[in-house]
Order: sequence, then C-alpha cells, then structure tokens
Amino acid sequence: MPPALPQVAGVEHREVSVRGLRVHVAMAGSPAGPPVVLQHGWPQHWYAWRHLIGPLAQAGYRVIAPDFRGFGWSEYPPDEDFRKETLVDDLIALCGALGHERISLVGHDWGAWVGWLLCLRRPDLVERAVLVSAPPPFPPDRIEPAALGRLGRVAYQIPIAAPLPRAAKLAWFRSLGKVLGGRPPDEVEVYTATLAQPSQVRASTLLYRQFLTHEMGPLIARRYGGQRLSVPVHLLYGSEDLWFYEGLVDEPLPHADAEYRGEVLRGVGHFVPDECPDLLEERVLGFLRAQAPASTSDVKNSVSAG
Repeated sequence: MPPALPQVAGVEHREVSVRGLRVHVAMAGSPAGPPVVLQHGWPQHWYAWRHLIGPLAQAGYRVIAPDFRGFGWSEYPPDEDFRKETLVDDLIALCGALGHERISLVGHDWGAWVGWLLCLRRPDLVERAVLVSAPPPFPPDRIEPAALGRLGRVAYQIPIAAPLPRAAKLAWFRSLGKVLGGRPPDEVEVYTATLAQPSQVRASTLLYRQFLTHEMGPLIARRYGGQRLSVPVHLLYGSEDLWFYEGLVDEPLPHADAEYRGEVLRGVGHFVPDECPDLLEERVLGFLRAQAPASTSDVKNSVSAG
C-alpha cells in the first residue's frame, strides 16, 4: 500500500487515465486560470512543489503537478518503459486528457529534462518554460577534454541503475542529497516513504538504467543537435550543483529562436525548490508574466542554505 498523501493547503488530488495508466495529479487554483504544469524530478514527487503551488494558484494560475509514471502515487507501467521521450509522451497525453492545448511548464531535475524535450518536440503546446537543474540536450560543436571529463559525473547514477539489493538502494537514495550538491531536499522521509515500495525501487533503477544504456549514446551522437528552441525558456542552475560548470547556462543561446534567459544561482545546490523557494517563486512568476529580460546572468543566493 502506498503511504498517505502529504497535505498541502488548497490542493486537490485526481487520478487521470493517461495512455492506459492511472496518473496521480495534484491540482490547485481556478480551473479557468492559465494552466501551469509542475513536473518533479527524482527522487521526489509532486510534493517537491509544495512551496510554489500556493503562490501560483493565488496569482490566478491553474496548477497541475503530476507524478511521473511509476512514482509518487501514479501507477507502475506494465511495459516498464521509463525512457524520457516516453515521459514526454505521457505529459502530452495528460494535457490532452485535461483539455489543455497550451500550457506553461516548470520542471526540476528529470522534470526539467523532459521539459527540454517537450519544448523541442511540441513548441505549439508550451507557452513558456522555467527549467531548473537540468542541462540542455544540445551537444557541443566540439568535444573538448573538459567535456569528456564531465562525463564522469554520471558515476552517481550507476548504483541507482545497478541490480543492488533494495536496502542498499534505499541507503544510496538517502545519501544523494549531498552527492548532488548543496542541501538535501527538505522532508526526505516524505520521498523515501514512496521510494521504499518495491515498484518504485524498480522504477528508479529503470529510470537511470535506460538512460545510461539506451539514451546517453544517441544523446552524445547529437540526437538533438540540429533542433531549434522556439519556446521562451528560463534556465536556472545552482552553482553548487554536481552538474554545473561555467558557461553551461549560455549553451542554449545558439539554438534559441525565442526569448532565452540563463541564470546561475550562486551558492545554491541541486534542489532549488527546497533551498530557495522564495527566489524560485519570484523567477517563475516573473517569467510566466513575461517580465524576465532575454539575457544571461548570475544571481548570488541570499537565502540561507540551512
């Protein structure tokens, strides 16, 4: 049995049939408001957005925070397909099931990676996107030694993808907040309570295994190399994130045909929604209201890392 849903004021919960799967969605705000989809990453679920849901709803948006297939309170897929383009398919189908032809998107971690792919595949669906803590999928024009060296950063994914005993997996899950840089997510037990289920241990394994064995090769081989970014995007990256390096937030610029802003959050780690929720709220609301300038910048974090 899955654990009880954590409570967030103003949030209602629905199960939506998406491509034959029961997908759990946390929703808030006026149904008549402009829809904003909040897509979580790993090892979290919809509750990662608890600080952002209320401000967006109060600003008049219809907030839609789904759990990925197999995670949180969503159904485990019988086909065991956790490839990221499949997660894009799910998100497109969810929007259709809810009757939304145009959305704004906020994504973190794998949710942001799925957001990049959605923007490239269905720019007609995405009004604007704020993507947090996930690099763009565009390959560099030249493979330099520094880029090759950064490939070693995927090492933390190997224990997740490997066939380790469940107890070892859970111990690794609990350590990842520090591994990924910055402060671990708040209320870790809310996430480990769902991840401790055997199906979600398996889902976590496959999420990373399929990336390492089936998706990384085509990515390096320039799968997305010639694609153009025609959706306005604001990329936020913490300077203490494991994946961060100087120049990262500038990399989408040559591929962008629409407004683009890349921003470095100095002193912030991977879990931006937990480390600086007020700053994230400000950036998201500003960008969704089209108030953010099209530029790149650094911001020094003024929020305590706890």
